[in-house]
Amino acid sequence: MVSWVMDEKEITSHDDFTDDVVGFIYKIDYSNGQSYVGSKLIRSMTKLKPTKEQLAIRKNYVRKEMRDKPFMKYIGSSENTKHLTIVSREILEVCSTKRALTYTETKYLFSLKVLEDARYLNENILGKFYRNVLE
Repeated sequence: MVSWVMDEKEITSHDDFTDDVVGFIYKIDYSNGQSYVGSKLIRSMTKLKPTKEQLAIRKNYVRKEMRDKPFMKYIGSSENTKHLTIVSREILEVCSTKRALTYTETKYLFSLKVLEDARYLNENILGKFYRNVLE
């Protein structure tokens, strides 16, 4: 499997990111010369049951914990790419919040003109802007 690369460095685990990173924007290149740009969440906040001590302090106590999500074997979520051979997987930018991740992905998709350029396999942006509607 082709490794993730960021700033010409191979990424091998969550340890290669700082603790505040929750996701990244990526570009996957395929053997047919096309690419796909998207975002991947690598950490998420999970709600856990409060301990007895925490419940004694406050009844509606919510305990949260940041958990790592697998991403090393991630090959994209688009159905258009399932049958294609991956040539490279590049991390374009990392983000520290889910909101920043969504904004940054949208920024890249519009700036790269992925819906207008046939070199990109992206079919829509935010589920609101579609390739076939623009043509």
